[in-house]
Amino acid sequence: MDAAISLKEIAWKRILFFLLLILIPNYLLMQVQITGWVSHSLGLATAIDLTICLPLIIYFFGFRKRVSILVLIGCMFCGLLLANWMIPNEADGYLSYFNNSFIALEAGIIAFEVFIFIIVLKKLPLFIKKIKKEQKNHFHFLLSFSAAIRETFSFENKKLNKFQLVFRILATDISAVYYSLFSWKKKPPIMQNDEGKTFTMHKDGAYLGVFFMLVHAMAIEIVGVHMIIAQFDTILAWVVTVLDIYLLLFIIADYQAIRLSPVVVDSKGLHFQKGIRQYGFVPLNVIQEINENTKSIEEIKQDKKGFSLAIQGIEKERIPHVIELKKPIKVYQFFGYSKKVESIYIKVDDVHEFNVYMQKVENAGNIEREFNGTEGEGGAQASLKSEKD
Repeated sequence: MDAAISLKEIAWKRILFFLLLILIPNYLLMQVQITGWVSHSLGLATAIDLTICLPLIIYFFGFRKRVSILVLIGCMFCGLLLANWMIPNEADGYLSYFNNSFIALEAGIIAFEVFIFIIVLKKLPLFIKKIKKEQKNHFHFLLSFSAAIRETFSFENKKLNKFQLVFRILATDISAVYYSLFSWKKKPPIMQNDEGKTFTMHKDGAYLGVFFMLVHAMAIEIVGVHMIIAQFDTILAWVVTVLDIYLLLFIIADYQAIRLSPVVVDSKGLHFQKGIRQYGFVPLNVIQEINENTKSIEEIKQDKKGFSLAIQGIEKERIPHVIELKKPIKVYQFFGYSKKVESIYIKVDDVHEFNVYMQKVENAGNIEREFNGTEGEGGAQASLKSEKD
């Protein structure tokens, strides 16, 4: 299941219709009070409309394909904030039940994560051993973490292996904390000439401006939103503040991960981690060819089997290269979701150096296939090493 939602998959007209259908009558009843004094029963009806009915309608009818349940929870949360603002004080007798229910839901999610954490704790020694092993094969935190999860928490019953998704969801939270708080003394991986090559994606400064803009906006929002919601419900205000602080850490962590996670090409393949948003690995024997990209940014967005490995600023720049694959690979995304792709559109800081180096990689694979008639990963590795020597 793909966690990312394309704008074309959102039924904007339907969403707008249902928003107007439900919001306008409730606004006239609660704020304008066209029927006179607002009772607690009317306040309850509005709370149900905004926190239950409207989110369910948007979830089932507002998207052209089924999306993550997290979208529904987000819609319910927005509806709850809207209800707290719209329902007047004299009619909010039942509103506290909705606020407490949402807090209970958050507590349930946290309790489930604690339960998973206990399971992880029991296998922690084995997991640490596996992640140290995987760090020798991969160069990025999320890629090593994900591979160690697959090895540590694999069960004979294949149905139980679905719980690996839960661990990948936790990986997003762990990486957010790790990169935002504990990675400031870390340095990007450095490759020796005979080991491979690294390519940064952020040094042109385009994304740095976006990063400072987001941090500045979030800092203002945390204070402003807390003060506004605190006028209605103190507990809910702190819940929102905690979520906003987490989002701020997420933004900081994403930039740190971009800075510390260049694209790495070695004898095994191409390793990449796009912030803490997406990550994956492309074996050399899966690369078919590397071409100049002729598609626009909009055309790339419409390519459902493509993946954009580029860090863009406010002004979207052309992506110079496209890596065509012989067979689909998995790209892991937010909260454990994955997407199968057949093309990777890539933009690095040093375009010329990348072009020259990847041409060597491609030629190495061609030489191996010509003389040995194989497309195996081991042959590609040996050929690449020979080309470098």
